[in-house]
Amino acid sequence: MSQLILKRFQCVAETDEVGADSPYFLTFIGDITNGNTAMKLTRQGNWHNEVDQGEIWQVNAPIASGFDFKPAKTLVLCAMVEEDEGLDISSQEVENMHAALTQRLNQYRATGANIVKPIITNGMVSALRGLVQVSLFTAAGASDDLVAVKALKLNGNAGDQAVVTLVGDGGRYNVRYAVA
Repeated sequence: MSQLILKRFQCVAETDEVGADSPYFLTFIGDITNGNTAMKLTRQGNWHNEVDQGEIWQVNAPIASGFDFKPAKTLVLCAMVEEDEGLDISSQEVENMHAALTQRLNQYRATGANIVKPIITNGMVSALRGLVQVSLFTAAGASDDLVAVKALKLNGNAGDQAVVTLVGDGGRYNVRYAVA
């Protein structure tokens, strides 16, 4: 079994927010064959109002282990949010999103799905997008902005995975995960 790491990100273009960006990431992992899932919010204080266009930030944050990370059986979703004044997504909301996404994955499994297909990926991306948007609208924070949600294209090997390009709210970020 392997570990997924959020390795780094590059701010290609800042979002429409005033000043430097303050990104944070939500990563969901699901195994379609056995229903195992994990979810993590990754945020570092030194990113707050410090991420400028052109910069590359090394992260090297472990996301989860115990998965095979094979493209046919493992789904990885990445969401990026631009923080305004305070973090709008609580740890309880992350847990609730995780539970809802796990339930959705298990609904696909209940239909007999045993490989990750575009219909599953698209449905899960849509579900995560909706869950993040609901959390942002119900938060007591300062209206953080969802930049984008995308699926990571796993290559089935250890090392760097495909770049996830997240575009929205005027910004563009390239995010790199690695399997170790």
